Amino acid sequence: MAYLLYLGVTLLIAGFDSYFKGAPSYTPINIALRVVVLLPLLFAIARGTSTYARLLRRTLWVVMAADVLLPLFFPAGMGAFLVVHLLNAHNFYRHVELRRDRIGSLVVPAVFAFGLAILLYVRFLYPTMDPLFRVLVGVYLVPIALALSLSITGWAQRRARWSLLASAGMFLFFCTDFQVAVEFLTDTRVPYYGLSNALIYYGGLLLMSEATARLRS
Repeated sequence: MAYLLYLGVTLLIAGFDSYFKGAPSYTPINIALRVVVLLPLLFAIARGTSTYARLLRRTLWVVMAADVLLPLFFPAGMGAFLVVHLLNAHNFYRHVELRRDRIGSLVVPAVFAFGLAILLYVRFLYPTMDPLFRVLVGVYLVPIALALSLSITGWAQRRARWSLLASAGMFLFFCTDFQVAVEFLTDTRVPYYGLSNALIYYGGLLLMSEATARLRS
């Protein structure tokens, strides 16, 4: 039941983001749907007593703050999401083994994550952004690429179902941040932004939260 309600509210948010951005009540309704309904559902899904689950629940509180701040003052919202990515990177780091015989599982995901981040940054963001945002977004990319890299390393080393779900969720989280940057910091418009952003963003959070049910320690 929680998953169906989560999907329904996600689609409702997607509709609001697609068709009602100009409405006077858009911002308070949008914030209420995200904070009062969806995030409590995530707290219910992110169950368990593992270190991953405990830190993820703390991270979700920062996600809640970021969702409130983003439509009210964009730089503050992005700053909050920067903290989210640092917390995610720390969470995934706790489940990575830094051993010489596992160097490949560290290097290959890092090359993929940072290479993808640089490619998307150069292709879609750098050419049309203001000089200040070029620097700020470049700095912002480091923790999110690091979090993605560590999440993939965790799966490569453990081959566990929880780490696969968590890394897939982190990849979606990575994608949605680029969508937001393109939509708000460049002259390019993302097709069907409201729908795609809501589904990818909340899909990522759902997968990362659902991973807690597969992890016991």
